[in-house]
Amino acid sequence: MPGDVVKIDQEVDVLRRRLHDTTLQTLEYIANAGMLGTGADLERVMRLAAREATELRYLLEGIIADDPKTLAETLRSVVADAASFADHRIELALGPMDDSLDALTVVEIGGAVREALTNARKHAEATRVTVYAEEDHGRALITVSDDGRGVDLARARRGLGLAHSITARCERLGGHAEIASAPGQGFRVTLHVGADAESAAA
Repeated sequence: MPGDVVKIDQEVDVLRRRLHDTTLQTLEYIANAGMLGTGADLERVMRLAAREATELRYLLEGIIADDPKTLAETLRSVVADAASFADHRIELALGPMDDSLDALTVVEIGGAVREALTNARKHAEATRVTVYAEEDHGRALITVSDDGRGVDLARARRGLGLAHSITARCERLGGHAEIASAPGQGFRVTLHVGADAESAAA
């Protein structure tokens, strides 16, 4: 019982920080933009609102569903959705998977991978994107890599997608994200999630 209480407290804390870091900030931006009158970038406001509505729907469906999806099921769904919009090939490779992650963590990882695939579609000019995942005892390692044009990370500006939808998600889950790229050498996002995430199914 005490272990269950601790787990619930951790999940509530992740959810609270997620709502604060993304939903609240998005709503505040929309509210402020609404007071700017003709100077407001209404198209951006609409995109942010639509994006947050989509993310909240995925979050709620993943948490309250009678049969929440496993990480493998979630990644298959995310990849299938992304493939329907992409001109390049998207491959999913699964390593060891023990279905040990809780529903909230799975939903958040799915959101981070969805954002990484969206970035690849918009910016990479790739012919192939590969998603690889491993899951072991509450830890996970996921990579999203492409063979696109790459960027000079020292000069590139990290946008809202990388900062909030990928990096912040991993940090809320007790992990971190690594970004690797160079001009002409593609782009790779590596997600480490959970305690001692670096050793997950290594």
